[in-house]
Amino acid sequence: MKKHLIYFLILLILSFAIAGCNAAEEEVVTVGMMTMVSHPSLDAISQGVKDKLAEAGYIVGENLELLEGNAEGDIATLSTIVQQFIDADVDLIVATTTPALQAAYNATKETGSPPIIFNGVSNPYAAGIANAPNDHPAWVLGNQLLDPVKEAMDLIILLKPGASVIGLIYNPAEANAVYLVELAQKEAGARGLKLELATVSNSSEVQTAAEALASRNLDAYLAISDNTVTSGFEALVQVANDNDILVVGTSASMPPRGAAASYGIDPYQEGLDSGQLVVDYLKGDLDLAKTEIQIQDAVLLTVNPSAAQEQGVTLSDEIVEKADNVIE
Repeated sequence: MKKHLIYFLILLILSFAIAGCNAAEEEVVTVGMMTMVSHPSLDAISQGVKDKLAEAGYIVGENLELLEGNAEGDIATLSTIVQQFIDADVDLIVATTTPALQAAYNATKETGSPPIIFNGVSNPYAAGIANAPNDHPAWVLGNQLLDPVKEAMDLIILLKPGASVIGLIYNPAEANAVYLVELAQKEAGARGLKLELATVSNSSEVQTAAEALASRNLDAYLAISDNTVTSGFEALVQVANDNDILVVGTSASMPPRGAAASYGIDPYQEGLDSGQLVVDYLKGDLDLAKTEIQIQDAVLLTVNPSAAQEQGVTLSDEIVEKADNVIE
């Protein structure tokens, strides 16, 4: 009788062990991360998401399968990427950049799945995704990463008193860029500045556009979070250096690449914050439908004194001391 009881207990323990293994296998989640293009700012956002997942215990190869799709600047490719994610039955899509969010939304709006968490998006309202922070698709949530255009414009005036003509390059196919250009026009008008615009359709056109603007007696370039232009940022910087034109950006990732200064968002923090949304959703602690879209406010003053010198500007000790980050 005791032997039978022992055998029964052993079988019971084994059954629980097997069930536990099966449960562990079922806990693997699949996340699809998609972006329009790769450049330092977007890479920092993606890394922030990955680091937040790892911090929460989601490890690739153990309990996390991570699928990554990069359209390499081709907006049409984003639709293919999101369809691959849907076919792979991902648990969640992380859409980085406005075009990626638009593609993910368009592919899921009939079914309302898989859920989407976005980042690197300047204005989800102008992009046609949401109507208000508390009025958005039930399966879509993220943080609005709004470029501090007003502050960046003031920074140009501070670094180059008497500046009157500002150049700005953008891709009109990016809804985020169009919105930021409208903000820049408003802020330039309020300060009595002339804003000269040039458009591009891919990063290889940035140099030509920058040269065209340089011929219009520019005092400075304002670099916004336009993914196409940011991909060709070094070409813009080279033209600026050759013509002693100041470059001021709206992302903390720009001074390390040659801008004299930026008053802008910390992209890595944007990744960490949106990564926390991802973690909270995967753990069942976040209701996407009932959560409001927040504005990313991790804004930093970053300066690069050497780059400024290349552009004919000397940064004062006061400005350098005030900066959150100084690029040596």
